[in-house]
Amino acid sequence: MAHKRISATLLFAAPVLLSACMGGEGAGLANLRPVAAARAMVSGAPSAQTVATPAQDTSIFANPTGQKQPSPIVTSLQARNSVLISGSDYQAIVTAVLQSASGATAADLKAARLRAEAREKNWLPTIGPSISLTSLGDLVANIIIEQVIYDNGRRKAEREFARADVEVAAVGLSEAVNDRLAEALTLYISAAKARDKSAMAATGTSRMLEFQRVVTARVDGGVSNPSDLQVVRSKVADMESLTSTQSEASNTALAELSAMTTRRIGLPAAIQPMPLPQADLPALSVLRAQAEAERTRAEADIARASALPTLGASAAVGSSNTAGLSVDGAGLGFGTAASREAAQYSAQAAQARVIDAREDATRLRARLESRLTALARQDGDEAALVQQTRANFRLFFDQFDGGQRSVMDVVNVYEQMIHQELEHLDVQYEIVLTQLELARLTGTLANGSDI
Repeated sequence: MAHKRISATLLFAAPVLLSACMGGEGAGLANLRPVAAARAMVSGAPSAQTVATPAQDTSIFANPTGQKQPSPIVTSLQARNSVLISGSDYQAIVTAVLQSASGATAADLKAARLRAEAREKNWLPTIGPSISLTSLGDLVANIIIEQVIYDNGRRKAEREFARADVEVAAVGLSEAVNDRLAEALTLYISAAKARDKSAMAATGTSRMLEFQRVVTARVDGGVSNPSDLQVVRSKVADMESLTSTQSEASNTALAELSAMTTRRIGLPAAIQPMPLPQADLPALSVLRAQAEAERTRAEADIARASALPTLGASAAVGSSNTAGLSVDGAGLGFGTAASREAAQYSAQAAQARVIDAREDATRLRARLESRLTALARQDGDEAALVQQTRANFRLFFDQFDGGQRSVMDVVNVYEQMIHQELEHLDVQYEIVLTQLELARLTGTLANGSDI
């Protein structure tokens, strides 16, 4: 009966002892009273003065008092608002892509959350069967209850590692979704760009065919050189080729976009610019580095704790009732200090990578913003050049009607005007693509709550 009472008491006392070691501030091996605890085990009633109360830490992100403590990284991701205007063509593409997502990265996040939830219970005792056959042929069956009393903070570090793993998975999900949205919007913008360039080239082809008809009549009448006709035909062929190439590019981009969204996508009459994200919003790469640094720090704590012995208690209830304390884990050796120091430096290296990631993100954002400024200036220059070439074409055409210019002069000026307008289109769409890259960098192509 005494053995049974000790075993039952140990089953109750073991998690209580662990909570005193693994709990909040002030708890630890120094606060244990082994003699008083042993007396409590024998008497069957643990003393409130000698044994701490178990911590009620059961949420994925909770502080030692049991109150919810949300992850700052996850909170930052959830609080992000999309830069896209609600009801815009861009928002329609985002909605279609989100609805057709495969959910692979979301499953990774769910798995990480479940692992973290499981780790939150690692301070509880483990229970398992033990069945053995003695040399005399007797079958011995016991229920083994094991509880770690002091493990140098290993299980606490394991819980922190699991929480950081959730943060890494959450950032990974946001990155994957924003990358996919950026890819879809790039296809959408590229399709519209190719469509506009094809329409511009088609307009140029129609006008060039009129010039070709005029030059053909002049060559037949002996007024113009046949070489002029060859030049005009070459220009017409170039315009026709550009029309076909851009039309095919637009159709290809739309086909890819339809495959991503599992629906047919139409193009708007004109592409609108994208708003810019907040200047103080950290990039997703920085959040990933912070989450990985926290996970590496927890991993280093696990490694440091694993390099030292641990104190545990176990009890067997069944055919034979036993109870006792045990010291397990790694033994102390000549390399223990070096192993613990190496774990510390790995955590420092992870923090250094956070600084590097923040610097890289700042440089990339500065480069994109400088490019936007340069593109805005180019847009104004190109618009002025387009107006100038249009005015030149009207002037040359009027002079051609008055007999002051040859048809080839008009053809060359018209070709220059078409190419200038095509270059202007390139600059306008490059502005939108740069704005898209800025939004992707900060993870603001969709609301964080939608992701």
